[in-house]
Amino acid sequence: MSVALDRRTRHDADLRHIGIDAFVTGEFAELAARNGALVARGIEALDAPPLAVEVGEDRWSFRGGACALEAERGVADGALVVTLTEQEFSDWVQNQRSFNAMMTARTLRYRGGDKRDVSVWDSLWLTLLEGWPIMDEQITFRDRRGTPLDLGRCFTPDDDPADVAHFLRAAGFLHLRGWTDPACVSRISDEMDAALPDYREGDGRSWWATLADDSRRCVRMQEFVERSPALAALLRGEQWQRLRRVVAAGDDLVQAPVEGRCAEALIKPVGVVVGASDVSFHRDCHLGRHAYTCATLTVGIAVTETSEANGLLRVVAGSHRVVMPVEIAKADPYLPVVAVATQPGDLTVHLSCCLHESTPPRTAERRVVYSEFHLAPRSTPRDGSPAAAKDLSDLRERVSDILLENS
Repeated sequence: MSVALDRRTRHDADLRHIGIDAFVTGEFAELAARNGALVARGIEALDAPPLAVEVGEDRWSFRGGACALEAERGVADGALVVTLTEQEFSDWVQNQRSFNAMMTARTLRYRGGDKRDVSVWDSLWLTLLEGWPIMDEQITFRDRRGTPLDLGRCFTPDDDPADVAHFLRAAGFLHLRGWTDPACVSRISDEMDAALPDYREGDGRSWWATLADDSRRCVRMQEFVERSPALAALLRGEQWQRLRRVVAAGDDLVQAPVEGRCAEALIKPVGVVVGASDVSFHRDCHLGRHAYTCATLTVGIAVTETSEANGLLRVVAGSHRVVMPVEIAKADPYLPVVAVATQPGDLTVHLSCCLHESTPPRTAERRVVYSEFHLAPRSTPRDGSPAAAKDLSDLRERVSDILLENS
């Protein structure tokens, strides 16, 4: 089984203010009837406590019953208790903001549980809202012919495009070789060196980190394509468009204009002690808005070699098919974890719903450039609005702001 790239089920035009009483006495019953059994199975599998939500003077608890999810007034015994403002609750029940977003921004107030419980209920709530299961014992990794999928496979332009597209949808990621000219990547590295003096801490277009020797280093350059003719040529080239068509495989994937923040260059030095240089397991939609924007495809261009020694991308294969809690992925993932070691010029692709992390380099600096393909705006009039068109960029900016605030 594979998962469709377009997982959008909600529209910004439908957003409204939802109070806790109105939610529980209204649409909760329909959601529980549709997805409550999946939530109850997730509660049992992960031994999750009841969840109690406080909004002002109102308190409701959610707990697993006999193959169902039940809601009751008050705070249940042994519950994880989360206190939300009216706006936070309204955002949360509409998948605008997750508990993780509030946790990352250091605004989440909770008691009676720990970080694991919060992470588990973040996933359970997505199960309720979207029918995205926590676990699926039937998950297997098979190629188009039904034989076991080699999760370490690296695809070249000579491979069958249907095999490439199938692998992406089954595993949630790709490792590609031979799609770029190594000489072009070498020029991109030189252009990174040339661009670095143009960035200053606090300029709003770069991220900085502190090293063990207390020095500050630029670790992310936004708007880099404006300073890299080699990268601009690569992103405008026919081979890049061929890649977009191959991974789309019938889905309508588009690329942002080759300008501004369509790509960013990352430098990952050895010895970072403070700052968002490498991020442990997460989804790109784990702050919220999965149901409005997913799935986006992030393409990484390996400028330097990546390995266990100098850092690499690791993915939880198939994690776009189950909403594995982030804290579970960090401690005890129940799907295969794949380390993607690359050579200069290799590409990696991962879905925004797939759990992934960047490991810190220990022996040598690592360099990578990231760009994206995303789903074309939906054709209904309400999704042609400027607000809907800005969904993806707004979310990424919010991620940047939160990480910078916490660095």
